Amino acid sequence: MESGGGRVVSGGSGFALLSRVFTCGCLCRSGEIRNCLSYGKVGIRETSARDCEMAQCSSSHPVPPGIKVSSTQGHRTQWRFGSWTQCSASCGKGTRMRYVSCRDNQGGVAEETACAHLPKPPAREVCSVVACGQWKVLEWTACSVTCGQGKTTRQVLCISFSDQEVDASECDPDDHPALEQDCAMSQCPSQSSQSRPSPSSPKTITRSNVVHSHSHQWRTGPWGACSSTCAGGFQRRVVVCQDENGYPANSCEDRSRPSEQQSCESGQCPQWVYGNWGECTKPCGGGMKTRLVVCQRPNGEHFNDLSCEIHDKPPDQEQCNTQQCHASPQWSTDPWSSCSASCGRGVKFRKVSCVIGSGRSIPEENCRHSSPKPSRQRRCRGGRCPKWKTGNWGECSASCGDGVQRREVFCQVGDRRSPAETGCVQRSRPASSQSCRVADCPSRYRWREGDWQAWSHSSRWRHYCMDRMPERGKRCSKSCGSGHRRRALQCVDYNRHEVHEMYCVNQIRPPVIESCNTQACELIWITGEWTECSVSCGQGYRQRLVSCSEVHVENDNYEYGHQSLSNCPGTPPESYMPCSLGSCPLPQEWRAGIWGPCSVSCGDGVTARTVQCVSTDGQESNRCSPDAEPETRKVCTNPSCNLPSSCLDIQSTKGPIPDSEHFLSVQGKVLKVYCAGMQTETPQEYITLTTGEEENFSEIFGFRLNDPSQCPANDSRREDCDCRRDYTAAGMTTFSKVRLDLRRMNIITTDWRFAFTHDGQSVPFATAGDCYSLAHCPQGQFKINLSGTGLKVAEDTSWISQGNYAATRIQKSQDGSRVTGICGGYCGKCTPSSGDTLPVIVE
Repeated sequence: MESGGGRVVSGGSGFALLSRVFTCGCLCRSGEIRNCLSYGKVGIRETSARDCEMAQCSSSHPVPPGIKVSSTQGHRTQWRFGSWTQCSASCGKGTRMRYVSCRDNQGGVAEETACAHLPKPPAREVCSVVACGQWKVLEWTACSVTCGQGKTTRQVLCISFSDQEVDASECDPDDHPALEQDCAMSQCPSQSSQSRPSPSSPKTITRSNVVHSHSHQWRTGPWGACSSTCAGGFQRRVVVCQDENGYPANSCEDRSRPSEQQSCESGQCPQWVYGNWGECTKPCGGGMKTRLVVCQRPNGEHFNDLSCEIHDKPPDQEQCNTQQCHASPQWSTDPWSSCSASCGRGVKFRKVSCVIGSGRSIPEENCRHSSPKPSRQRRCRGGRCPKWKTGNWGECSASCGDGVQRREVFCQVGDRRSPAETGCVQRSRPASSQSCRVADCPSRYRWREGDWQAWSHSSRWRHYCMDRMPERGKRCSKSCGSGHRRRALQCVDYNRHEVHEMYCVNQIRPPVIESCNTQACELIWITGEWTECSVSCGQGYRQRLVSCSEVHVENDNYEYGHQSLSNCPGTPPESYMPCSLGSCPLPQEWRAGIWGPCSVSCGDGVTARTVQCVSTDGQESNRCSPDAEPETRKVCTNPSCNLPSSCLDIQSTKGPIPDSEHFLSVQGKVLKVYCAGMQTETPQEYITLTTGEEENFSEIFGFRLNDPSQCPANDSRREDCDCRRDYTAAGMTTFSKVRLDLRRMNIITTDWRFAFTHDGQSVPFATAGDCYSLAHCPQGQFKINLSGTGLKVAEDTSWISQGNYAATRIQKSQDGSRVTGICGGYCGKCTPSSGDTLPVIVE
């Protein structure tokens, strides 16, 4: 039972459903229904259920059937449940859940055992959403005729959400688009047409689309499609003036011109229609009964649920037969779960418990003597799993040597092939090609090796060594310590003529590089030049490079190679040496004393301090840099003048005066405050927002997506979206001044004296929201900029999200003077966690 958007519940408390003004209903045991109103806050889409309190009901009469309360006066608890969540599947069958709790007569949460006298409503159920496929239409073909009336057709495919064609049974047959339509070309020429071609003959024009005016006449095209799918619209057609041969003219009478537009009626908009309740699933102990709820027009034409107002959908199931069963224990089974496998073999599960008449679970030993325990699981089969299929291997691509053979590999889904191999696991895809070798090819080619030559990774070093190396050492890059040598390789035919290397690919390739002269070399210490002293005066140090190198002693010119220091014999030479360049003069620096008292007791004055140039031993000096001298005087401000602490203090001193800006002493600091209502008994303090209204506003975004499950344009804000602007809580408010509570240091967010609402409802300061999307892409915004006011937002201030699918993004500046927020949901908003106040502190 519903009243004004609120669902009636039993007892002294209830809950209200979606609405800006909620009716809270309580059904009393006397049969009396009491109503109360609960007003929702601006900018928030209320949750599907919330508590409301009313006066306690009398208990002189029993409760009507269908109300889940105790059957005896001793029980004062009841089951309460929220709205169902979205279906877990975006198409086909899935599951949905809801919150179920036991509540006492005060609306508080109680232990579930306190509601054991009533059957517990289900918290999970199977749900069915739209079909898993969607219709895709291709372009219309050309008209079947070149003149006159004809037909045009198009192809309609059923595709998955990944844009792959699937069986037509996956799409909704009630939404199948038309496959053909009429088309009208220019009138066909008559038999008596002259040599000049005419696109249409006046003799073939029917009376319905020709209006004569002497030799010129109005001609009309067919009516276009209606602009609205329901509740009326308009349609257009082409109207032209032509002569008797079908050519454009301009002498037709305007008063006889046919209309180009007319209203059209595409039928009434679809509405929710529901059938009769079915039988209860249990004869006692609380069962469920269901009914069919569909979105359709009065003529029976079906639509998907999104075509009707989803929030007004009547319930399609409810509890029934809640009276207690016989007290003897019996087995109770929950519905089977969905199959664990989407394809192939799987398992279904269900919960099996032993219950007594009240529906309360008891140990299973109490039921085993009455009947066998029902099975908890059973086998099931999903659809046919996609699998890889392969053809036979083809012939090898080479009659001798290495070749390749191929085969067909495809993904089979049911009785058909998947065109893009979707569905099958790519990592298990069989190979579509493999190497093959029928026989070895007879070899006419071989490798020919050249003489070994010395080789190094550096061509410059190789040339340097080769030019200076004795003849006996030119066959290796080093005379010791493991060098390298290289030789040339050529692929030659049986006539010893060089050919391309590809002809020798099947022959074993001889090595081109090998090591040589692997005996150890002599190791010595090598030192570099000393550097300059590290200081310009006093004690410092010099340093030099010390390294261990190998020496190739067989060469006329020594060759060095870097080695680890641990490889060289003996103690390494010194790499550091002290140096002294005479004593340095003592350094000087500026030393500053502490600042003295301010020269005035309040207002602006001067304070001074002592500054001296001294050396490190404390002696005065005159060698300090004048540019680095600290300042000796500065301006000081003493705020402890006798400033008033509130606008009321100013009024008591000066009497009734016009509203204006004043300086107040707030928390020991001077703050500029606007005093309003100075000619009343209760003047109030306001802070002027110096950054302007563009930096201080609050918004409840008014646009709502027609498909709220989407988040279009990559979460960006666009008012040209596929939306409707019908959110009644929307509004845009800017603020030039905000009221300040000096005692609590809070900004009152709901004070509208210096606020201006540009559109819709007034929105509190520091608040934003929308009813745009349930995919977490908020659009509502607010801005706070307290720069130049002497205040900043308190560091521990936070914002809370309210509503359904709410999302909040808050950014604070480092100094706390600026805050921006983007908030929303479906429907949702964000507000300061402190309620209708915003805590601030003096900078």
